[in-house]
Amino acid sequence: MVTIRSVEGQEMLDIFHRLDSYAFRPTPPLPERTEWEARRLARQGPQYYAVFEGDEGVAVAVCPLMTQNVRGAMLKMAGYASISTDPKYRRKGYVRDLLRYCHELHREEGRVVSCLYPFRESFYERLGYVAFPQQWQAVFKADCLLPLLRTDLPGEVELSMTGEGYEVYRQFVLEMQTDIHGMAVFEHSLEAAWRENRSWMLKVKVDGRVDGIMLYAITGNQMMNYNLQATRFFYRTSHAKYVLLEWLARHVDQAGNARVWVRPDEQPNTWISDMRPAMEPAFVAPMGRVLDVAGIGGLDVGEGAFTAEITDPDCPWNNGLWSFEGAGGKLKVSPWLASADCRLTIQGLSALVYGVGDPGDFPFRGWGNPSPELAEVMRAMFPPELPYLHEQF
Repeated sequence: MVTIRSVEGQEMLDIFHRLDSYAFRPTPPLPERTEWEARRLARQGPQYYAVFEGDEGVAVAVCPLMTQNVRGAMLKMAGYASISTDPKYRRKGYVRDLLRYCHELHREEGRVVSCLYPFRESFYERLGYVAFPQQWQAVFKADCLLPLLRTDLPGEVELSMTGEGYEVYRQFVLEMQTDIHGMAVFEHSLEAAWRENRSWMLKVKVDGRVDGIMLYAITGNQMMNYNLQATRFFYRTSHAKYVLLEWLARHVDQAGNARVWVRPDEQPNTWISDMRPAMEPAFVAPMGRVLDVAGIGGLDVGEGAFTAEITDPDCPWNNGLWSFEGAGGKLKVSPWLASADCRLTIQGLSALVYGVGDPGDFPFRGWGNPSPELAEVMRAMFPPELPYLHEQF
């Protein structure tokens, strides 16, 4: 008998230590149990789910709960992570069954959208997800920044380890989130994990306000030729950006190899002459989907209107005829009773909502059949965007 349910406590630890570790680590051996369990139990917020054949847990998923800015509307979001199956039970459809169970549960909780980091994009596309732009890391020699050491850059910098500054960082990213499409932030605190002090945190202050934050670590094994790996490089102003870059220049004789993670809309080659960064993927590109069509009203959109027959085999409550109208800058969504202007799969609608697909491409992707004239209406209502997910899970 196959069942799906939430798991917690020692049962969760036993199942996830085996399946999550086997899927996402080089093994054997499995991780040392005491430290691994302490880290897992210190996390606040995630929900844990498993598929059972009889009494044996054979597939699992973690759901960290978040909020996400989607075209200016702050929506409740379900993330999915650590999705793994015992190899003996793979290719039996258990991951699809598990995600269908989670999708329904989280829609009932009022979660409108969902995002994940895929092991393979085509697998999750079949489950309704569409790919976001790749986040990049700019790789360059820090000596190109040396001219900044001769520039007058007023303000104050404060260096600490992350464990000392979590609340400042969280407040900063929550303020950023209100302006950045696609940005998701965990609903629950990560303070316990930050106490492990795995990164330095540099704050740029101007008139007492934090205008920039960089999280970084110095890595490598060649003394005086280390790497400075910055996984967060955030700023409110150009001034704060150049103070952060000047800090990198101060390390040129210690860690002259810089690797800076940047948002998809950044163009670091334009920051300073002769920088010429190599752009490498920073992490797996995320994917997202609409969980609840009825819940996406209120997004910031352009003027226009269309109706569509939505098909979503994994979230059947989305199936049917819907009206989408942009009036006064906001999206209104309502059920529709007459014939529809076009057909859209949930992938097509999700691509419009997140701004990651042109409606003219939909017939070639199998995502819908809007006419050229209707595609123009959709472009006006849902102009292209570069969503930045931010959190990694």
